[in-house]
Amino acid sequence: MLKLYTLHVSPPCRAVELTAKALGIDLHQQEVNLLAGDHLKPEYLKLNPQHTIPVLDDNGTVICESHAIMIYLVRKFGKDDSLYPEALVKQAKVNAALHFETGVLFARLRFLFEPIFFHGVSEISFEKAENIQKAYQLLEDTLKEDYVVGSSLTIADFSCVSSISSLMHVVPMEKAKYPKIYGWLGRMKRLPYYEEANGSGATAVTEAVLNTLKENATKKRIHIIMQQSRVSSRFLQLLNMVIVKLYTRHMSPPCRAVELTAKALGITLDQHVVNLMAGEHLTPEYLKMNPQHIIPVLDDNGTIIPESHAIMIYLVSKYGKDDSLYPKDLVKQARVNAALHFESGVLFARTRFIVEPIAYRGITEISTEKKECVQKAYQLLEDTLVDDYVAGNSLTIADFSCVSSFATLMGIIPVDKSKFPKIYDWLDRLKKLPYYEEANGSGAEELAKFVRSALEKNVAKA
Repeated sequence: MLKLYTLHVSPPCRAVELTAKALGIDLHQQEVNLLAGDHLKPEYLKLNPQHTIPVLDDNGTVICESHAIMIYLVRKFGKDDSLYPEALVKQAKVNAALHFETGVLFARLRFLFEPIFFHGVSEISFEKAENIQKAYQLLEDTLKEDYVVGSSLTIADFSCVSSISSLMHVVPMEKAKYPKIYGWLGRMKRLPYYEEANGSGATAVTEAVLNTLKENATKKRIHIIMQQSRVSSRFLQLLNMVIVKLYTRHMSPPCRAVELTAKALGITLDQHVVNLMAGEHLTPEYLKMNPQHIIPVLDDNGTIIPESHAIMIYLVSKYGKDDSLYPKDLVKQARVNAALHFESGVLFARTRFIVEPIAYRGITEISTEKKECVQKAYQLLEDTLVDDYVAGNSLTIADFSCVSSFATLMGIIPVDKSKFPKIYDWLDRLKKLPYYEEANGSGAEELAKFVRSALEKNVAKA
C-alpha cells in the first residue's frame, strides 16, 4: 500500500496524483491540514523535517518532495520509461523542466499565495503579477512541441500543469498572448484522469485564494508597490581530461553549482561568460540554445543541456566514475532529487527575488517580508541537515546546489551561528573541499558585494 500525505488543493500533491493515475497506482491518501498545523506535529516532522507536502510512504520507505516522488514512482512502477526517460539527454530535458516548475512556476505561486493565506495580504502587487506573467511567457517559449518536453507526455507536464492551472485564474492569462499554453492545456484536459487528479483541486485553490483576498480586504488595505517594475564545444579525450563548454557567469549560484560538480568529477569547463546586464542571454543565437534565456547552458559536443540541476545530473550520469554524487539507488536518489528541488524552489528562488529587483529595478532596500522568507529558508535547511550532508552522510550534487545559493544569501542576510549550528558545520565541511573556494566561495562573495554595492547606488539615486 502506497500512502501519500497530501492535500488536494496543493499543486505538488496534484502532480503526484496525476502521475499515480497515469501509472495505474492506487494511493491511500492521508490529508494534511496545513492551516491546522498538521505538518508541524512531531510525528509528521519525523517523516519530513522540512514539514512540506506531499510525502510518500512506500511500505516504510519515505520519499519527500513531489518531483522526487514522481521520479521514484515511474522508475519503480512504470511499465516503460515514457513518463521519465532513461535516455540521458531526454531525461536531462525532463529534469530541466521539473526544476523550471520548482524554481519558477511553483516558487512564484508560493510567493503569491502564502502571504494571502497566512499574512492577511489583500492585493496582488504589481511585482508579483509581473513575475507570474514572465513565468507564463517562459512556459510559452518552452512549448515548441505538443508537450513541455517534446512530442510525448512526461511527468514534466504533470508538474507544470499543477501550478499553471492554479495560477491562471488568479493572475489572468490571455489566450491570444499564450496560444501554445492553451493548446497544451487542452491536451492535458483530455486525459481521462485529469479532472479528478488536478482540475477539481486547481478550481478549489483558485476559489480559496480569491475568497481569502476578499476577506483580507475587509480587514486592511495593502498598497500596491509599483516597481520599475556559450572552439564549438565538444567532448575531447586528451590525457584523460574531459572538456565541455559551459555558458556561464561565475557570480550566478546555479553556474557555481555546475562548477563544483565539474571540479568533483575532474571535468574541465570551457567557460564562455554570458553578460546578463548587456543582454547577451537575449540574443537570437542564445535563444536557439535556450528559449528560457537562463544560465548556465552546457554544450557537450552539440548536445545542449540547459538548467543547472539537469546539467549536474547529466554530467555525473555520463562522466562520473561512480554514482556517489547522484546515486542510482531509488531511495537515495529520491532524497537528492528532493534536496535539488528544495534549492530550486526555496533557496535559489528567494535569492532571485532579492537580487533581481536590486540589480534591474533600482530597489533601495530588502523588504521585511523577503528577509523573513530567507530566515525561514535557513531554518528549513537547518532542519534538513539531520546527517553530515544535505541528502545523507556523503557528499552529493545536492550539497553543491544548496551551498551555491546559501553562500550567496548569507553574504546579504546574516545567519545566526547559534541559531543554525548544523548549517555552519555543513558549510565548514564543504569549505574543506580543495576546489570549494575557486568554484564557489569567490563567486558567492562577488555576488554579495555586487548586491550590497547596488543597494547603495540605488539609495543614492533615489
